[in-house]
Amino acid sequence: MNDLVKRVADRDRAAFGRLYRRLVRVVFIQVCATAGRPSVAVAVTRAVFVEVWQLAPRYAGQVDGVAWVTAIAVRRAAERLREIDGRTSPLGAGYDEFVGRELIAALDGEPPVLLGTSVPPTTG
Repeated sequence: MNDLVKRVADRDRAAFGRLYRRLVRVVFIQVCATAGRPSVAVAVTRAVFVEVWQLAPRYAGQVDGVAWVTAIAVRRAAERLREIDGRTSPLGAGYDEFVGRELIAALDGEPPVLLGTSVPPTTG
């Protein structure tokens, strides 16, 4: 797994796709257990993988890949729950759509499948 993170850090989209496929269910289940709502877990899971894509160049080689991704998931789930509880300002309705587009771009245009759902391709 650490090798995949290093390859993602080098902007290898195929490696990112493999990392995504290997960890998406683990992340989704972890986030769903924390958030308690599958719809929230889907949005948070997307955000986790966008963050992985964005931060991999900074952390590759310094972290255990699975632990790093799951730590991002824990933090993102906690942030979303605070947002839902009104303890932080909401990011806005457009944020989840933005994250979905970012994830599709990181997966080289391939809509990600997440437990029977997919991020619909967006135009524009």
